[in-house]
Amino acid sequence: MSVLTKLTTTEAKVFLRDPGAPAVVVGIPLALLLVFGLMPGANDPDPKYGGHSALATVIAPMAVTILIAMLALTQFPNALGTYREKGLLKRLSASPVPPSRLLTAQLLVNLAAVVVVVALIVGVGALALGVELPGNPAGFLLSLVLGALALFSVGLLVAALAPTGRAASGIGSALFFPMLALGGVWVPKEQLPPFLQHVADVLPLGATLNALRATWAGDAPELLQLGAMAVFAVVCTTIATRVFRWM
Repeated sequence: MSVLTKLTTTEAKVFLRDPGAPAVVVGIPLALLLVFGLMPGANDPDPKYGGHSALATVIAPMAVTILIAMLALTQFPNALGTYREKGLLKRLSASPVPPSRLLTAQLLVNLAAVVVVVALIVGVGALALGVELPGNPAGFLLSLVLGALALFSVGLLVAALAPTGRAASGIGSALFFPMLALGGVWVPKEQLPPFLQHVADVLPLGATLNALRATWAGDAPELLQLGAMAVFAVVCTTIATRVFRWM
C-alpha cells in the first residue's frame, strides 16, 4: 500500500469519526433539497425558468454548490489549520513523507465527499421528488469540476495563511457568507441589479452555481463563468503554493 493511500485512508477515517462533519455535509444540502422540494408547485414547469421547474434550475444546483463551498471554504482549511496548530505539519516536514502528500490526501477525501453527496442529491431528487436530470450532462460535469477546483483553490489559500483551525474557519466563513449573498444564492441572479449579475458570474461560488443552473436546464454555461472558475483555480493555487507554511 502506497504512502498516499495510507494517508488518504487515515484522513477518511478521521473525517468519518467526527459525526458532526458528515452529518452537516450530507444533511444540509439534502435538507435544502427536500424542504423546498416538498413545497407545492416547486417541481412544476415555470416560464421564469424557461419551462423548467424551480427545483431543478435553482434549488438542486444551489444544494450542490453549497455542499462544495462548505467543504472547500470551511472543512478543508480548518483541518489543515488544526494540523498546523498541533505541529503535525512541522513533524511531517522533518519526516521522509512529503507534507504535500497530506494535502493531496485531504483533497481526495473532500472531493470524494463531493462526489458522494452530489450523487445523492441527483439521485434523491430524481427518485423521490421527480427532479429532472441535468439536461446538459457534459456541461454539468465540466462546471462541477471547474467549480470544485476554483472553490478548493480558495480554501487552499485560506489554509496556507491561517495559523490555526479556528482562524481558518473564521476566514472561510468570512468568504462563504458574502459569496452566498453576491453569488445568487439568497437572491436569484435574475433579481440582482445588472452590475451584481456580472459579479455573481465572476465570484467562484456564484460562477459555479449559475453554470450548474444553466447546464441543469440543458443550456451551455457562459464563457465568463467557466473562465472565472479557471482563473480562480490557477491564481489561488499558485499563490497558495508560494505562501504555504508547514509550521
